[in-house]
Amino acid sequence: MVKFSKELEAQLIPEWKDAFVNYWQLKKHIKKIKLSKMQQKQHHHHRDFNHNNGVFGLSICDPVRFLASKFSRDNEAENIIQVKRKVMEEGDDHEVYETELAQLFSEEDEVRAFFERLDRELNKVNQFYRTKESEFLERGEILNKQLQILLELKQILIDRRRKPSGGIIPRSWTPCPRNSDFSDGQGGAALSGDGTAAATETDDVIAALERNGVSFINAASSWAKTKKGKPKVAMRIDIPAETPARTISAVTSMLWEDLVNNPKKESGTGNFINRKKIQCAEKMIRGAFVELYRGLGLLKTYSSLNMVAFAKILKKFDKVSNQKASASYLQVVKRSHFISSDKVVRLMDEVESIFTKHFANNDRKKAMKFLRPQQQKESHMVTFFVGLFTGCFVSLFCVYAILAHLSGIFSANTEAAYMETVYPVFSVFALLCLHLFMYGCNLFMWKSTRINYNFIFEFSPNTALKYRDAFLLCTTFMTAVVAAMVVHLLLRASGFSPSKIDAIPGILLLVLMVDFFMADQLTSQCARRWFDEYDTNHLANMGKYVSAMVAAGARLTYTRQSNYLWFGIVLVTSVVATIYQLYWDFVKDWGFLNPNSRNPWLRDDLILRNKSIYYISIALNVVLRIAWVETVMRFHVTTVQWRMLDFFMASLEVIRRGHWNFYRLENEHLSNVGKFRAVKAVPLPFREMDFD
Repeated sequence: MVKFSKELEAQLIPEWKDAFVNYWQLKKHIKKIKLSKMQQKQHHHHRDFNHNNGVFGLSICDPVRFLASKFSRDNEAENIIQVKRKVMEEGDDHEVYETELAQLFSEEDEVRAFFERLDRELNKVNQFYRTKESEFLERGEILNKQLQILLELKQILIDRRRKPSGGIIPRSWTPCPRNSDFSDGQGGAALSGDGTAAATETDDVIAALERNGVSFINAASSWAKTKKGKPKVAMRIDIPAETPARTISAVTSMLWEDLVNNPKKESGTGNFINRKKIQCAEKMIRGAFVELYRGLGLLKTYSSLNMVAFAKILKKFDKVSNQKASASYLQVVKRSHFISSDKVVRLMDEVESIFTKHFANNDRKKAMKFLRPQQQKESHMVTFFVGLFTGCFVSLFCVYAILAHLSGIFSANTEAAYMETVYPVFSVFALLCLHLFMYGCNLFMWKSTRINYNFIFEFSPNTALKYRDAFLLCTTFMTAVVAAMVVHLLLRASGFSPSKIDAIPGILLLVLMVDFFMADQLTSQCARRWFDEYDTNHLANMGKYVSAMVAAGARLTYTRQSNYLWFGIVLVTSVVATIYQLYWDFVKDWGFLNPNSRNPWLRDDLILRNKSIYYISIALNVVLRIAWVETVMRFHVTTVQWRMLDFFMASLEVIRRGHWNFYRLENEHLSNVGKFRAVKAVPLPFREMDFD
């Protein structure tokens, strides 16, 4: 039978771990009470022995005394402790619980310390629950307003399209500045009617939205305008820019919609509200409702797990102290806010009904697929195929090595053609498989240490790649590649022309590790994030990538122009880039090298229990970061050895990145834990904006 402490650790929400009942500390208090009680028994036993001079005996009245004492304990069980509830002085509903001992215990100090700690845990749980509950309730109100605005906009668009052509707004109306803003002011440029009709329709739009609680900067009747003649009354529809792919997709679709449906709009009218933008807003609001429902479910789980934890620890106290204090304290726990409040359950029911009605066409089963996605069960067939393809890969690789040796493929007269065509292709796919293997190792370690990588990467739990799936892709891909290499050697041995056979894999061009490295750094979004957020850390991170690219370019030039000038440039740029990268790895990405940390030169919170692993990882990262020294050593090697050395150095870089990934995500996870961030903050489409 699994102990409750392990069950609690497996089920608690990782980002809210510090807000849960500290069940393990309470167990330590129970052990102290138990040890104190054992010492008391030994002391009484020794005293009774001395009092009776070592003669033991029983009295005929002992059974009567035992029954009387048991009956008195049962009657006084309700009065062992008294839990007092105190309301905070600020006038809110926040309460604080304090327990007083109504009778003396033989181990009074330990019991008092236990209940003091228990009160602190109860107050902590109540406070956290109340804070999160208010956040979710506020979020629910905001989403209701956003949904009402969306419904009004959709209804107005439908109504306008049904009108005669003189007053139709085909798919858009009213200009707005930058980023698909929606301006509820003058819309004459989008109307084919006169200015009076435009003003009337705009007034209708503003009046409809104001009924849903939308407050505008200026009244529509005042027709306050900017210098360009645009109205100051505005409501934005923001494009989600969480990732570059989403931003590009949203902007492209909206621009295409505007160009196709409004090719002759007047210059200077700005962007228009259209069907694509409404769909984008609807998708954002739907995602926000899903995240709200998920957060409410987490809070409900938080409440139930803490209730079970209180019941379990009080049961242990009764067993150790031979008292019945759990009943009275559990009544207080059940009356506390995190158990008695039903606001979360009612809000969950409301979200279910709203989502079913507006986002699932009144199909509850379809709505539940969004709100409660079922995780796919792990199949043993995946593990079986991983083992199968691993065995096939090893066997085929042995066959390839034997055939290559027998055919003399690496001999002096044939190595040049083969190493320039076939071997580079094999190297590229081998590096790709190594990437997949390291990613599978990362997934396995993140799952084992309960790092919520799905939340950090914003993966869907029911479609996210598991570590077994990553290993299956790796072994399958590598088996196919080695099988192709074996077939290639067999075709050469069968008498086919080597020039024709070698040209087949030569179609795939070799991508050197330098190109991998440069492409990876160039795709960094540091500059964009600095432009969006104006955070200098992103600019400094971009500087790290720039220094790495400069050093890589200098080393590439040095391979072609071997002189002392370029040797000095390579040495300076590489040393600067390495120091820059190491500092950013350890301090910014991993959160290490904190001299004031309780873990020397690491960070305060660590997931791995063995600290030596972190120090070994620091040393390993330093060694892998200075692997560039090989490029300036100028070893005298053959073509085969040079290719193999390049492949080995590229493999070290792939391993370094996989090794870096674990600690980077660990640091990000601990940051989420410190901020109790377990629910994604989905950006909302509608918000007020001011014109200068």
